[in-house]
Amino acid sequence: MLDLLIQNGLIADGTGGKPFYGDIAVESGRIVRIAPKILLEAKTVYDAAGKVVSPGFIDNHSHGDYYCLFGTTGYNLLEQGITTEIAGNCGGGAIPHYEGLLDSVRGIVTDEAIEMVKHATSSFSAFSAAAQELRMGTNMAVYAPHGNLRALVMGYSPEKPSTEQMERMKALLTEAMESGFVGLSTGLIYPPSVYADAEELTELCRVVAAYRGCYASHIRGECDTVVQAVAEAIAIGENSGCDVVISHHKIGGTANAGLSKETLRLIAEANERGMIRVRADQYPFLAGQTSLTSALPERFAVHGVAKMIERLREPAFRQEVSTAIFAEESQSLLKFSGFSGCLILGAPKTPNAVGKTIAQIAKERASDAMETTFDLLTENSGDVDAAYFYQNEQDMLKILAAPFMMGGTDSGHNIMQFDREQQGGAHPRAMSTFPKRLRLVREQNILPLEEEIKRICYLPAEMCKLDNVGLLREGYHADICVFDWANIRENNDYHFPFRKNTGIELVVVNGEIAVLNGDYTGVKAGRLIRRRTPHA
Repeated sequence: MLDLLIQNGLIADGTGGKPFYGDIAVESGRIVRIAPKILLEAKTVYDAAGKVVSPGFIDNHSHGDYYCLFGTTGYNLLEQGITTEIAGNCGGGAIPHYEGLLDSVRGIVTDEAIEMVKHATSSFSAFSAAAQELRMGTNMAVYAPHGNLRALVMGYSPEKPSTEQMERMKALLTEAMESGFVGLSTGLIYPPSVYADAEELTELCRVVAAYRGCYASHIRGECDTVVQAVAEAIAIGENSGCDVVISHHKIGGTANAGLSKETLRLIAEANERGMIRVRADQYPFLAGQTSLTSALPERFAVHGVAKMIERLREPAFRQEVSTAIFAEESQSLLKFSGFSGCLILGAPKTPNAVGKTIAQIAKERASDAMETTFDLLTENSGDVDAAYFYQNEQDMLKILAAPFMMGGTDSGHNIMQFDREQQGGAHPRAMSTFPKRLRLVREQNILPLEEEIKRICYLPAEMCKLDNVGLLREGYHADICVFDWANIRENNDYHFPFRKNTGIELVVVNGEIAVLNGDYTGVKAGRLIRRRTPHA
């Protein structure tokens, strides 16, 4: 008897081929048969008539590696159809642990839990072993984050690494690749990754290339310098022989509208040269989310973020930072969003600030907006998350339409199951990136459904060399999403980010039903996925 039989669905199998009607049989966590009609008994029969059946979506840009160790479920990813997430992006993550990495969760989780996580993230091999024993909501593959390597080896020093330091980073990266990690990620606006030059990154990417891994980069600039930043990432890939992913590709700043034509041309030309493969991922929102500290120029963080926040109590230092943020050459997100376009999403010590812009908070406090920014940072010891509204919609849609564009939430796991009507506390992408992406593809007639499914299922699996996921094929893991193509949509926004999506009907992870009628069932059937070895 089968474990699960999905009947009568329109199957978009992830290859990009024309969808067809049929049934899918699941047994022992695998797809065992796909056929127009399967006349076998099953413990669970699901009628998908009128619905699309696709591979589970792959979140190419996740930060879930940090959260899963604390027992989170990833329900916010599952409820948007995601069955596999690729974590460790933007040069920051859980592995390897370095001093101060877990300071932000002290007081939220127990000291015992923190010590457990420290042990599990002491090395790439330790994480790999620990993750094998975890029950996770989604499947997970992981990048080795460059910022962690640099912080462990040389702290927040802006200097070039010595020969010895470089060799130690390469040794750590080799361990990661041997442990099945998918490649190296960078966050080139965040200390300490921001201090790395192309030479350092190219040398590290040569290690990754030897294992046929990927280089995923949050590039140096997404506004005035975005074209140069994309070109740098491609050059690092071609000079090292390493495939490249441009993380959460976007164009910011009103003066830069239309630059997607140039960045997409650079990526297309690199793929035509054929030296490496170049892809990108995207979340279809006009605001990005990151820490408020990231709006401060990187040179002020050379002694660590904690020291920078401490110095923000000094009026003279505040003036110096303010001048640098709005300098002509500055690439600060706050410069491009302005105070009215910077919405506070998280501030543990000042919860009344959440859901308001800095301009609104400043008005309430009868204070200057810049001073309010600094006050929020000092009051919360730097732990402030914000959404920055600085992107261009036409560029966003052009990027969405590019054939090499994968989907990514740029989100982690919601720590708890929040009330659907809770105000603030997250970027809406954490709950609805993929439903919104599919709605836009449908409403804007951007490309055929089967092509979109290929980009959000198969392309990430192909890029990261993940076996038996990303397609609906006999013998593959039973990671499946059933959705209502005609009605799929997001219902949340920046003020109510936890509202339930419409159209996600069924999500299956390794043969187990994780989402039914759009709601998470409590099942944790995910597993750690290792990158395919070079000799496989």
